[in-house]
Amino acid sequence: MRGSSAWLALTLLLACRSGGSSSSGSIPSSDGPSVDTLRRGESLYTALRKKGVEPKYILELSRSLKRLVNLRRVMPGGKYAFSCDSTGAIVWFRYMPDLETEIVAERRGGKLEVTRRKLPLERVERSLAGAIGSSLYDAVLEAGGTPRLVWKFADIFQWEIDFHTEPRPGDRFAVVWEEYRRDGRTVREGRILAAAYIGKVGEFWAVYYRDPRGHEDYYDLKGRSLRKAFLRSPLRYRRISSRFSRRRLHPILRRYMPHWGVDYAAPPGTPVHATADGVVLFRGHKGPNGNMVILGHRNGYRTYYLHLSRFARGIRRGRRVRQGQVIGYVGATGLATGPHLDYRVRRGRKFLNPLKLEASRAPSVPKRYLREFRTVRDRYKKKLEEALNEEMVVYEDLDRNGLSGSSGPFLR
Repeated sequence: MRGSSAWLALTLLLACRSGGSSSSGSIPSSDGPSVDTLRRGESLYTALRKKGVEPKYILELSRSLKRLVNLRRVMPGGKYAFSCDSTGAIVWFRYMPDLETEIVAERRGGKLEVTRRKLPLERVERSLAGAIGSSLYDAVLEAGGTPRLVWKFADIFQWEIDFHTEPRPGDRFAVVWEEYRRDGRTVREGRILAAAYIGKVGEFWAVYYRDPRGHEDYYDLKGRSLRKAFLRSPLRYRRISSRFSRRRLHPILRRYMPHWGVDYAAPPGTPVHATADGVVLFRGHKGPNGNMVILGHRNGYRTYYLHLSRFARGIRRGRRVRQGQVIGYVGATGLATGPHLDYRVRRGRKFLNPLKLEASRAPSVPKRYLREFRTVRDRYKKKLEEALNEEMVVYEDLDRNGLSGSSGPFLR
């Protein structure tokens, strides 16, 4: 209700500033702004036509907004408001495609001038804890988390825990993350700030820390990075269809030859991630390799990504990329029997088996920042411990009453 009141107040303010007079018919005048929400199957063009706005004025608005929004391809649920003068021309127009973006067009000197801005959001920290029943995924969702939170949690500990095989019933977890809200509604989920996993596989803690230089990472309680220099795989969802081999029967050429990489079968368009921080050395089409990206890394390593359907936006020679950044998408370009990614690792002149790569850890927190890191660590370790303790109280109460299920969730 509060958000709707604020919206109406602003539209009335804009109407007063437009200074026009009322018009006849169904066209909203500057004294009576029209406020509405886009419905399913409705474009802004059709919505404005229903309000009585003439096509020439909608075309003028469309041309003014074209760099920021395509009026024919807007999503349902977006709010809009506008007002017209006595001739039917649009005096001002306001559109909110989502809860954090506002686009405003106002007539000045006979032309519509367009501005776009991000609306302020309220940042809150939330915490959640639970115990594993059948899987981490089910336990987090039962505790009130989201699938996206599960993937983020698993990504943080991917070098320490194989979440497909190692979790056991009774293992406990906790997570603190940030959430952004507007008018009491969640707009988006932010990053995980701290996480813990305590189980039969071991005890693991993670704290997000951004140092004064702007470098950010997840560290254990001693300030050591949880990241290894290389990801285990460039794909999140994958199936190995062909392994590294010095003598493999080529499926198309039908002759034995070395296969210096690992083939991952995946649907076309599956995002491909850089397995380590690096620089783009090559991006383009290269014969039987199809669309390919080559990245250069520290200590003489290079990684190769073959048969891509297309490249990610901004990927070009000389561009720096971060570990986990999307650099392209799975395809079947070049000499390929179907959609897959051929992933290769080379050091110097020698190709290495990606599945047996012994990767060192990423850098720890620099000594000059350890005092600041410890302050952050202590704050979030306390939050995680509080969540775990309250989860245990809830679980024990449920157990005493015979109501405990697969997990004991706690969310706040």
